[in-house]
Amino acid sequence: MLIEYETYLDKIHGGWLGKCIGGTIGARFEGRKHWIEVGPGELFPDTVPPNDDLDIPVLWLKVLEEKGPHLQPEDLADAWLEYCWYPFCEYGNFRRNWRLGIQPPMSGKYNNAFYDTGMGCIIRSEIWGYSFPGAPDLAARFAELDGGLDHGPEAIAMEQMFAAMSAMAFTISDIRRLIEICLHFMPRKYPLRRLIDAVMEAHDQGLSLREARDRYLLLGAKPEACDTYANIPIIFLALLYGENDFEATMRAGLACAYDVDSTLATTGAFLGQILGARNIPAAMREPVGDELIMGIDYHRPEMTLSALARDNARMGILLGHACASGVEITGAPVVDPLPESARAPEVIYQIRYRGTPCAAPGDTLEVDVSVKGKVPDDAVLTLKGPAGWAIAPGETALSGGCRDRRFSLRAPDGISEWPMSHRFTLSVAGMGPEGKKEFGVAGAGMYRLLGVFFDAWTEEAKERGFFRCINHHYASLDRDYLPEPNLDIDRLHAEFSRLLGRPALLPSYAYEVAPERLIGLEGAWCAYCARTIISDRDQPATLTIGHTNPFRIYLNGELVGERREHLMWAPWNSFFEVGLKKGNNTLLLKLIREGVDFKFTLGLKSHRNPRQELGIHCKDWFHDLSDGV
Repeated sequence: MLIEYETYLDKIHGGWLGKCIGGTIGARFEGRKHWIEVGPGELFPDTVPPNDDLDIPVLWLKVLEEKGPHLQPEDLADAWLEYCWYPFCEYGNFRRNWRLGIQPPMSGKYNNAFYDTGMGCIIRSEIWGYSFPGAPDLAARFAELDGGLDHGPEAIAMEQMFAAMSAMAFTISDIRRLIEICLHFMPRKYPLRRLIDAVMEAHDQGLSLREARDRYLLLGAKPEACDTYANIPIIFLALLYGENDFEATMRAGLACAYDVDSTLATTGAFLGQILGARNIPAAMREPVGDELIMGIDYHRPEMTLSALARDNARMGILLGHACASGVEITGAPVVDPLPESARAPEVIYQIRYRGTPCAAPGDTLEVDVSVKGKVPDDAVLTLKGPAGWAIAPGETALSGGCRDRRFSLRAPDGISEWPMSHRFTLSVAGMGPEGKKEFGVAGAGMYRLLGVFFDAWTEEAKERGFFRCINHHYASLDRDYLPEPNLDIDRLHAEFSRLLGRPALLPSYAYEVAPERLIGLEGAWCAYCARTIISDRDQPATLTIGHTNPFRIYLNGELVGERREHLMWAPWNSFFEVGLKKGNNTLLLKLIREGVDFKFTLGLKSHRNPRQELGIHCKDWFHDLSDGV
């Protein structure tokens, strides 16, 4: 396949310019869910804001320039931690998981259930398509490495599809054709694929834009404003109903609302690439200009969109040769070669956790390790871990070309303190620092169940009929089933453990507090749970609560707060600012289940991020506390 350099460069420039235009238009509307229409002169704000839709792919270009075709997920992860402070949603969950040592792709799945189909990786797809022009499979392969940092399989598949579409948009200008030839990256087993099919069908049937939007929302969209289920169909609707008119396309995407900066940025990138920078109307180009505006701690030598396009094109030329993509960029200038840092690493480890990468004292988990690279036959692979952990095998020979090994990791028991993070080190004998790899296992939060109570009847229920009391149990946040808050936790836990006939312990593997693991009582109940959190200093913290039913929280004997509402579970339903003291901190929870649907989660956010004054979502999760056991 032949691609002429000037066309290639113009289309990359158009893509980055279109992404900037869309993000600029949509930023001030992000999160709105109602139908949005603005007047002729009201599309653009007065100033161009930074946007994560552009920031992170620009950072990925830096990593590509340094690592070339041998880029590994940890290269992206390390760059993220060094330069990108964003701790929002799935980004924050990745940052916590990576600091715990949890490796991709598990870093995108562990403790990330609400956000694993978020928009955060789809919006990074263009860098892979622009860097591998005409090579959709290569673009999709690198998109998979990227998406696994902070997302689950469905969002990764969507990023792969968008990356492949961007790779093909240098030679195919028909958006419908691009969708059709790349749709196989999004398997039919995923609900998101069914929503894409639904909007394509709605367009073919002649529904209006608003009717098409209403159809897919009813068929399966999620209420979370930045989820792919709500937003990916909008990108396709805007591209289809906009009919290659840039302003009409922007207005179509804007009208559909939700994660507007991301949907418009991705839509603008596709259409800008198809049209090329030369053909984007001046009325769309001029409000954003050529300046590259970023919100992270990384800046390129030349902070312009045109320089970004030129540098991206250079990587396309180099990667095409390095990966033997089968695409020739004709008329290309001579470019500087890849640096020495772009050589293949001596050893590449792939870590696969078999199950949840989290353990409570006494738990056993398994990890599969694959070793690739310049590893000699009969080399010895060693795995070492924290004191007290039992590892089997401790070392093993990588003989006869077999480079896959499974390790069993058993956590110590009978201990008094359980850290949030446990680090392990793999090494190949005789290969020095390049032969080493560190990974981690998270430590579960440790709750003690102190008692579960219910009321057989209430006067209110009795007044509403005899069968009310026969059919139901009752529980109330207002009734002190135990003399809260100053409880004798050790005594109550021992007594309730004796009553159950087993230790009344509730390990929390993903922030959940789940009394139903120990009790099978149906109907309404009230559960008291206690946890000891150990801090190495006096410091502020934020309790981040996901809940469906009423609850009350005490910290160190003081009331923190309560909620009485009933909600669909989301991790940010409530939060409370608290102070942790140095040493032991006692957390007491009073949880009420009033119906069938019960879920409660509790996470702790730190105040150490330098931008934490911007609000709760700008704080990182703790990764260095411990639990008393």
